[in-house]
Amino acid sequence: MNLDRVQRTLALAIEGRLYPSVILHGGSEGSRFDAALSFARALLCEREPALRPCGECRHCRRIGLPELAGGEAESFHPDFFWLVRDLKTSVSADATREMLRSAQLAPYEARGQVFVVAEAASLSSEASDALLKAIEEPVERSPRNFLLLAPSRLDLSPTLRSRSLAIYLGAPTALPETLLGTVATGFRASVERFAAGGGALWLLDAAARLDPVGKRTKADLEAAKKRGPAGDGTDSLGFEDPRAQQPWLFAAAAVRRAAVGDGETAPPDLLLRRRMLALAEELLTASPLRLRGIPAERILEGLVCRHIAG
Repeated sequence: MNLDRVQRTLALAIEGRLYPSVILHGGSEGSRFDAALSFARALLCEREPALRPCGECRHCRRIGLPELAGGEAESFHPDFFWLVRDLKTSVSADATREMLRSAQLAPYEARGQVFVVAEAASLSSEASDALLKAIEEPVERSPRNFLLLAPSRLDLSPTLRSRSLAIYLGAPTALPETLLGTVATGFRASVERFAAGGGALWLLDAAARLDPVGKRTKADLEAAKKRGPAGDGTDSLGFEDPRAQQPWLFAAAAVRRAAVGDGETAPPDLLLRRRMLALAEELLTASPLRLRGIPAERILEGLVCRHIAG
């Protein structure tokens, strides 16, 4: 995390001089949430500036993470708002306008208002325009601040970026190294069995190995959320979220490792290596297919068969 930049910007929030719109990008989802909470508490804390955020006043205590899956807040502050994705692939304009109605009102308790867009990268075009209009409107009474959370600021529209201060929170969470090696080894073994005449079922097996999580029910996802991040790093690798990039990055990295070897295992023959590298390259750009409603397992099977079968 870029601690110096974060601390300098947090100091502006404490002094009430923070830019109206701030993009918190990079890092993990958890680090973006934590940063948003810190900024919100600094902006709404009732103590004198030297003590903000105190974490103990009536404002700080009621600013917390909502239960994103169910849409119910664990804590409630009438001047602190979260906007989460309400559609499968995007944040709708209706949900955005509903949140922004509160921006037309004076604060209920605090000296200002804070609006957090938890998945700003998924704002629809119409929703982005509605948010932009609210950001550009002059504030005649108490201050209001918008915190836009995204893996990368480049995921937001150019106009939103131009109206916001971007704070980089650091590199994304690294791919789990041990799991990556296991998946790469299994994928390569299945591909080599196919190349040796083992039949098309080995291609389907190779594709399945690129999804180390597999299908998870809603109950599975809720249980994973309650227990916290898994030690093997699998929680971020599920394909359930159509907009998730991490599982595709992981699959591409595993295929590339299978193609080039790991220092202990020699690369496969030249033809197979070229096919694997071409597959890895296409996996990096395959996520838009999920936005069309195509199941991840079908996409993986199709790409593996196209590139490996030749």
